[in-house]
Amino acid sequence: MERQHEFADVNYKEVHDIIFPADVRATDSISAKLTKRGSDDAEHEVRVWKLSPLGIEIIIPDLVDLAKGEQIDLQLQVARQSTVFEGLIVDVLSTNGAGRVAGIRLSGKKPNRFKDENRRKATRWQCSSQFHPVATCANPVQFNDFIYFRLKDISGNGFRVITSLRNKFLVPGMQLSLQISFPMVGYCNITTRITRANLTAEDGKDFLELGLSFRALSTHDREIIGQYLIQFSDADSLDKIREEGLYPKSLVTGLDYTFVKTEQEFLDSLKLRHSANLLAGKIPAEFDATEMSDIYDARSRIINWTYRDKCVGTVRTTFCEIDEPLELEQFAELPASFPRRDEIAEIGRLATHPEYRRGDLFYNVLQRVALLCLQANRSFALISTTKELLPLYERVGLSRSQISYVHPLYPEQTQYVLSADIKAILSGTTVGFFAWNLVWKEVLDHVIDSGICEPKELITSKTRIYRLLAPFAFVSKYFMARPRKSKRASKPE
Repeated sequence: MERQHEFADVNYKEVHDIIFPADVRATDSISAKLTKRGSDDAEHEVRVWKLSPLGIEIIIPDLVDLAKGEQIDLQLQVARQSTVFEGLIVDVLSTNGAGRVAGIRLSGKKPNRFKDENRRKATRWQCSSQFHPVATCANPVQFNDFIYFRLKDISGNGFRVITSLRNKFLVPGMQLSLQISFPMVGYCNITTRITRANLTAEDGKDFLELGLSFRALSTHDREIIGQYLIQFSDADSLDKIREEGLYPKSLVTGLDYTFVKTEQEFLDSLKLRHSANLLAGKIPAEFDATEMSDIYDARSRIINWTYRDKCVGTVRTTFCEIDEPLELEQFAELPASFPRRDEIAEIGRLATHPEYRRGDLFYNVLQRVALLCLQANRSFALISTTKELLPLYERVGLSRSQISYVHPLYPEQTQYVLSADIKAILSGTTVGFFAWNLVWKEVLDHVIDSGICEPKELITSKTRIYRLLAPFAFVSKYFMARPRKSKRASKPE
């Protein structure tokens, strides 16, 4: 029977710190090979006696000359995974009849130092303390045992996780196949590699902290991680998330929207109107933000969309009485075929932050405005826009009128007026199945479920057919929105 070695005989803290190492028996699938650094000696097979994420104790034959303070290279085999370490002999002692026991503090080999420096420079985002992602994987050594991790921060290269100190067979270089749950977002299966291991404390309790790097990420993985970051992390820039090769599926779920009530919220709206139009070249450079306001702001409902207290979207909807002219009536006459003024909603000053335009923010603005109009019992809306945006509005069901004019706020831009019969759009009369499913289906369901409109007004044979075609619409959307893979992030290490 094999004699058990007393771990206290070795300089325990220098090897394992506070971690109580795991005993390794001869029948366990753990082995090691050792080479003295800078020596021509052959590689020696050694018996692993104890193991932790920070250090290893090995039994070395008497023929192998090792002394305290020597540097060695160690190839550690755990199950089918092999890792090469640089190690320092921190203690050597003799045992009765079992050779000598050496305690070695481990550090992972870094064959590509430049690559490692780049990894440290990657942007890292803290996970929400209320919505921590969690991960599990099978223990690579022990049968029917699973390891639980909590993700603490995320980058485009990998994760920082913590786990219990009971997980003693996790060493740098080991590959882990994680099943990860991102709260309120989705699930991923991601293969990672342990790049570092150290100790940390949280709420007075000690944990093992691991740095994990991605082996490869699928498009689905990038979308799920990006979506979590924009909803629950401390990320303050969508562009930075995208630069790391992570692409949120929906921007709107990470945004807050509110009706403007305070002076600061109104100023935020004006600043976004000004910056968006100035960037697009629609207003003269000498204009300032205050010139983006007029008397109609006082008569309107203004909605702001914010991300981390930054206004990224804004729109105003004006409800005039029958004796109050619409804004566009200052420049053009309304056709006799249009409803009365008190039945019309006038949509204007729609602006979005450039960083948030490659997503669903614009469509959510239209959805919110449509709901607001129906709640105000005005199903007919007018909006003015410039020529380059006409196709975008027409694709979602708005109709181009014969009215055009030049607004003094945009002196070099002709404004074209589009009309929207909101109930006709929701019933599929003026829109195709693709845009109806992606933009208007949820609005239709909400106005019926909430009692804003009667089902008989909106549910038609066309909407029933459009619902059947929904899978084709979402498959088409997936391939249209699918981002190109980042060359940096997609290559396996």
